[in-house]
Amino acid sequence: MGGLEAALRTAGQGHLWDHLLTLDGEVRTAFQVQLEAVDFARVQRIFQASMAMTEDSEEGVEPIDGVQTIQDTTEEQRGEWRALGLAAIAGGRVAGLLLAGGQGTRLGSPAPKGCYDIGLPSRKSLFQLHAERLLRLQQLAQREESAPRPCIPWYIMTSPATDVETRAFFQAHAWFGLDAEQVFFFQQGELPALTPSGEAILAAPGRLALSPDGNGGVYAALRRSGALADMAARGVAALDVWPVDNALAAPLDPAWVGACLAARADLGCRVLQKATPGERVGVLARRGGRLAVLEYSELSEARAAARNPATGALRYAWSNACLHFFSLAWLARATDALEAAPRFHVARKAVPCLGGGTRPGVKLELFIFDTFGLAEGVRLVEVGRAAQFAPVKNGPGAGSDCPETAREAVLALHAGWVRRAGGRVGCGEGVEVSPLLSYAGEGLEDVCGGQDFTRPWDARLQLVGGDKGA
Repeated sequence: MGGLEAALRTAGQGHLWDHLLTLDGEVRTAFQVQLEAVDFARVQRIFQASMAMTEDSEEGVEPIDGVQTIQDTTEEQRGEWRALGLAAIAGGRVAGLLLAGGQGTRLGSPAPKGCYDIGLPSRKSLFQLHAERLLRLQQLAQREESAPRPCIPWYIMTSPATDVETRAFFQAHAWFGLDAEQVFFFQQGELPALTPSGEAILAAPGRLALSPDGNGGVYAALRRSGALADMAARGVAALDVWPVDNALAAPLDPAWVGACLAARADLGCRVLQKATPGERVGVLARRGGRLAVLEYSELSEARAAARNPATGALRYAWSNACLHFFSLAWLARATDALEAAPRFHVARKAVPCLGGGTRPGVKLELFIFDTFGLAEGVRLVEVGRAAQFAPVKNGPGAGSDCPETAREAVLALHAGWVRRAGGRVGCGEGVEVSPLLSYAGEGLEDVCGGQDFTRPWDARLQLVGGDKGA
C-alpha cells in the first residue's frame, strides 16, 4: 500500500481510498489533495477520546471567587496597572489575537463578519475599529513611555471560508494604517464530520463533509501556522484575545494587561456582571476546584437564580465575554496538553451527504475556554458592560446583540467621553469619536471643552479633515 492508502486504512478510513479510485481527472486530484491535508490519525484520536467522555454535570460545580470588581479597584491601583501595561506594550512584550473566523451570515452578509458595518456615522467596519484602537494604543505607549514607536504584533484567526476575503479586505484598506508586517493571518482548522462509528462522511463526489473545529481550534492553529514560533521570535510574552464581533472591545487595555502581569497570571478573563439570572450567557465557575465556563444550558434554573444569603448577589454572577489574557508559556503548555489528551465536544447532527439527503453524524468542536482548567495562576477582573461589551451576534432588527444595539452602545459611550471632557452633547443618539483620536476617552479636553456637539458625526471628533467613510 502507498502512504496515503496506508494512513487511511490504519485510521479506519479505507472507504475514502476506495472512493478516490472511482474518480477521474481534476476531481480525483482535488480529492487526493484534500485527503492529504487531513491528519486522520489525529482525527481518530480526537474521536475516540471525545466519544468516551461523559457529559458534564452540576456535580462538583461551585461559584468562582477572587474577582477583582470595579467597586474594589482604586484609581491608584488602576493607574499602576495601566503604567505596567503600557510599558509592556511599548516593549513589544504583548500581542493581540483576534478571533475572526466567522462569516456575517446571521447579519445578512456573505462577507467575513469583521467586514461588517454596524451603521456608525463613519461607516467603519469592525476590522477598522479594532485596527484603529491598536494604532491609538501604539501612540499612547510611545508618548507615555518615551519609547520608539511600538509595533503591536496582531494575530488574526480566519477560517477557510473567510481567509482570502479577509486578507484582501486588509490589503484594499492599506492595513488601516498598520504596518503589513505586524499582522499575521492564520486559519482555524476544520475536521471531517463523522458517522457515529467514526467514518468520515462524504458531502459529494470527491469532497469531504468538513466543519470548523470551534474557536478552541485556535491552540492547534497557532502552532500549525507558525504563529507561536513567530511570537517567540518577536519576544512576545503574553497575548490579549478578543472576538471580532464585539464592537466595544478594548484590545490590550493597558490597565487590564497590567493587572494580569502584576499577578504573573497564566490566564486572565475580563468578566461581566450577569444582567439577569436567566441571561443566556456562559458563566465562570469552578468544577472540581478548577476554573471552567458553564454554558447557560448547563445550569439548572434554580442554580442560575441562587443568591448569596448574606449579600443578595447572584452566586453565579460572572459571565464570560471572551476577553482573555494568555501568557505565552501557558499557551504552549495548554497546546501540548490538548494534543496529548484531545477532548472535544460531540455535536450529533444530520449531515448532508453523498447522494443527497442527510445522515446521522458527529461534529467535533473545541471551545477556547476548554483549556482553562489547566491554568494555575488566574486573574479575573470585572469590566463595565457599557464600556467594553457590544456584541453583534444577531441580524438587524433583532432587538438585542445586533447592529443597532452595538451602534447605540458605541455612540452612548463616546457621548460620555465628550461630556467628561467638558463638551455638551445635544444629540440624543450620542456621538462617534474616532479611535485614532481617543482609545478610552483620554486626550479630548482641548477638542471638547466648552464645545457643543449636535450631530452623531462631527469632524472635530475625527482626525483633521475627517475620516468619514474610510
